[in-house]
Amino acid sequence: MNRDLRVKGPRYVSLLLALLGSLLTLVIGLPKAEASGFFLPGRGVRPMGRGGAYVASGEGNLNSLWYNPANLAALDSTTLTGDLSVIGTFSKFKRAPRATRNGETVTYGPVSNQSPPTPDPQLLVGGPTGIEGLVWSAGVYAPYATHQRFPPSGPQRYVLVDNSNSLMSYLHAAIAYQPTDWLRVGAGFQNMMAQFELTNMLSGYSGLYGRPEDRDLDILARVSPRDYFAPTGNAGLWVRPVESFQIGASVQLPATIQDNDASLEVRMPSHPSFDNARLTNHTVQGRLDFPLIARLGVRYRHDVFDLELTGVYEQWSVFDSIQVRPNNIEVEGIPGIEAIPVGPLSVPQHWHDTFSIRAGSAQHWNESWTTRLGYTFETGAVPDAYYSLFAPDPNKHLFAAGATYRWGQWAFDLSAGLHLMADRQISNSRMRQLNPIDTEDELATVVGNGQYRTDVLIVGTGINYAFE
Repeated sequence: MNRDLRVKGPRYVSLLLALLGSLLTLVIGLPKAEASGFFLPGRGVRPMGRGGAYVASGEGNLNSLWYNPANLAALDSTTLTGDLSVIGTFSKFKRAPRATRNGETVTYGPVSNQSPPTPDPQLLVGGPTGIEGLVWSAGVYAPYATHQRFPPSGPQRYVLVDNSNSLMSYLHAAIAYQPTDWLRVGAGFQNMMAQFELTNMLSGYSGLYGRPEDRDLDILARVSPRDYFAPTGNAGLWVRPVESFQIGASVQLPATIQDNDASLEVRMPSHPSFDNARLTNHTVQGRLDFPLIARLGVRYRHDVFDLELTGVYEQWSVFDSIQVRPNNIEVEGIPGIEAIPVGPLSVPQHWHDTFSIRAGSAQHWNESWTTRLGYTFETGAVPDAYYSLFAPDPNKHLFAAGATYRWGQWAFDLSAGLHLMADRQISNSRMRQLNPIDTEDELATVVGNGQYRTDVLIVGTGINYAFE
């Protein structure tokens, strides 16, 4: 994007302010993930095979770093785990017909996600400390999430064009302690790192000429906030009240991603009305709050199989609104008018907390082979009025399977999970083109109504090595 922000004609200063304000509203809503708020249920190759039911299970497996660090205490040797999952997102949007003021009906063709499947690797290591019952662990990983890319001329362009270059990961270190054979505790420190990039269209329509969705009035906008230090943590507990039953509980603390100097880039419309006005700065401040997550699992363990039922609560109501502040941005270069400051903005979102039920099992056929099955049902975070391709998060079902083959000190994991998301037909949308000059909802059109369909397929493989 190589053109400076300009608007032709001094009488369009209010339009320029509106366009800038529209652009600022994008800054903090940039996570790549778009399910259960911003996370897909389940992560890690071995836990995915159980549908993410891995809170009371997972003893001695390094994926417990995320699900329940207490279960790391069962590690009896130093272990290295590396795995790679590939996430394919199959989303489609058919925008509802729109009636214009002159009585015409505008219809739209369907659009589909064009982003290629996304790789999601992780690397974990841990083992005994030399103190009886005390174990250490560390790793780097990312939550399972989706990427999307749509045509820049499509009917969805005012909500999303591309978020496929966004990245998010955790650095995590933890310790766990098992004082008796029926009790484990664990806790970890995490640093959440994020580099987001979102591209979409703004409307340059002022009501003076053209129509609200004329392509020669579109402004292609890209915002790129980054935050490489967002400390948080987790903690867990595991108990075995009777021989065959185990209970696990864990909590993931909230985190905040904030960038006080986020990059702001635009490509202005091709309409001849845009020329001379300019901005004094191209950075803004924004933040994104991630939720508290609480997990509780109950496991029945037999000699050759086990079953776990887990409940997970995620406090996505923290994403109630988008708050942005420009960094001393003014509009200047307009003949006869002094520089005009641009103020802060707040855009409501009103997300809901989510809850999921996860059931997982493992079947131990012999010393070499273990297979797994899993199922999850999870509620969606986004209400109908604010539903869009920006965050397509309906109720969803996850069907998963996996297997492990052991050979000496090596173990090889495979898993696959299919997220089937409920279709959403939205008819009461409040999602409009970004154009804050339209305080009376007279200019910006509603762009969120229509039919949404999203499914996600995740396949992964992992390698584990236990040092003697």
